[in-house]
Amino acid sequence: GSSSGSAAAVADFMVPLAFGTQTGGSVIRPAAYCGVVGYKPSFGTINCSGMKHLAESLDTIGVLGRSVPDCALLVNATSGRILPDFANRELSALRIGLCRTSRWQEASDATHAMLEQCVLALSIKGAIVREVDLPADFDRLYDEQPLISGVEASNALAPELHNHTELLSAHMRKHLEIYGAVPRMQYSEAKHHAISCQLRFSQYLADTGVDMLLTPSAPDEAPLGIERTGSSLFNRNWTMLGLPCITLPAGRGPQQLPLGIQLVADYDHDERLLLNAEWVRNAIL
Repeated sequence: GSSSGSAAAVADFMVPLAFGTQTGGSVIRPAAYCGVVGYKPSFGTINCSGMKHLAESLDTIGVLGRSVPDCALLVNATSGRILPDFANRELSALRIGLCRTSRWQEASDATHAMLEQCVLALSIKGAIVREVDLPADFDRLYDEQPLISGVEASNALAPELHNHTELLSAHMRKHLEIYGAVPRMQYSEAKHHAISCQLRFSQYLADTGVDMLLTPSAPDEAPLGIERTGSSLFNRNWTMLGLPCITLPAGRGPQQLPLGIQLVADYDHDERLLLNAEWVRNAIL
């Protein structure tokens, strides 16, 4: 993802903390690939002033570190968001929803097995884990996120496209031209659906009786080579909803590369997510 350098620098102990940006999955995914903690706060937590936007309704500044408290500290320092009291965290029947999502079959066997092992470890430690399914129409978010991102990128990069065409790659030029031709009504319909899902998510958590969702951070280990940055499939729907997400290291795949689990909470419930994530991290060690 676009924050792969940040994730690699933290994993290699070049730096203790780093910033990342997520429009689809570019904080959570590279953090999972590099075996570090990646935290995408609720949309708008860290001010984007001075950052070049790609998709203004999706772009979120996040952080990467080697522990949950470290990530919480950096977000506190840059946004004023309350710093959780990790020392006094007491678990009282933590309720977790195992959300395989409608795209579960696109995750690898290794990811499937890793998630099941984490569920077992959490249950042994006292968490209440139950399987939950997202409302059927939430599946559309997987396809609407690239549409919204593409249209907004074609607007954000219009000056570069028209004034410095030769400096853009052929792939980027084609991408911007395709999405620049998308009818406004199609974009608006996708936005309206995303807003509808955002408004319903809190009630969905209440109805399912869980505090947060447990889901894959990425379909598999990092892809071989540097030609691809991997799929954002298991991140883009949460980004569309503006929800706080965190990925924790959770074992290794068949190539001995890191795998991660992703925890997702309700909008602006970041402190609760961070406290729960630290408990989860200790439970799956």
